[in-house]
Amino acid sequence: MGTAQAHDGSELYFEVYGSGPAVLLYNADPKPPDHPLRQHVLDFTNTLVSGLADRYRVVAMSYPGSPKPNTFTPAAVTADVLAIADAAEVDRFAWWGYSFGGVVGLQLALRTDRLTALAMTGFPPISGPYEEMLRYSRALASVDQDALGASIPEEARAQLPQYATYYEHLQAFDDRAAQAELTLPRLCWVGGADEITAGPEKITHIGETVARHQRELEELGWEVEVLTGKDHLGAMAADVVLPRLSGFLDRRLLSRAR
Repeated sequence: MGTAQAHDGSELYFEVYGSGPAVLLYNADPKPPDHPLRQHVLDFTNTLVSGLADRYRVVAMSYPGSPKPNTFTPAAVTADVLAIADAAEVDRFAWWGYSFGGVVGLQLALRTDRLTALAMTGFPPISGPYEEMLRYSRALASVDQDALGASIPEEARAQLPQYATYYEHLQAFDDRAAQAELTLPRLCWVGGADEITAGPEKITHIGETVARHQRELEELGWEVEVLTGKDHLGAMAADVVLPRLSGFLDRRLLSRAR
């Protein structure tokens, strides 16, 4: 396992597998914290790594590591990701991120020229619900911790405030205008039934948003798939992610290398 230094001086852990074109995986944690979903995260990570490392240099990261409630901005997160890439001795790399990892990927693509391909999944590339996610993040961070019970492990609870900080810095971000800056290969898939709620309140409907803009996205150069019946977690299952991500990378990176 390797380490890099985050913008706040803390250590970031990552592991590198295989050889070939580099791919950074945001949502594949090689060292998840000890909580009830730990084995599930490890199994998910192992599935992705085993399906890609025979032909790619795969970097799986434990990110964001220690909580960064006041400094977790798009610029800081971009710097952290590039620090991991540098420590892994990776110059240019493809990116896969789901949900918040997809948000990070779009900001990476706009803030560095080191990306070879972008798989921004589980979040709309156009009309992204940045205002809604700020409200949702603030609500999660401010809710009484005892009321959360055991459903959110203590380690995860401590991470919640930083996401509000991140979304605060994207309130003026125009994702439609940003499309003109994107020329790299791009992939987006979401669950058609992906609706984010807080109790009875609907925060946003990811699936409907992407479906509404699918033709526009495809005309802009995105590969887009809306998975009928899949919710937010269903569209992130390993048997959904691996064939779509590997197929995209094989088409856009390996075929080009040949």
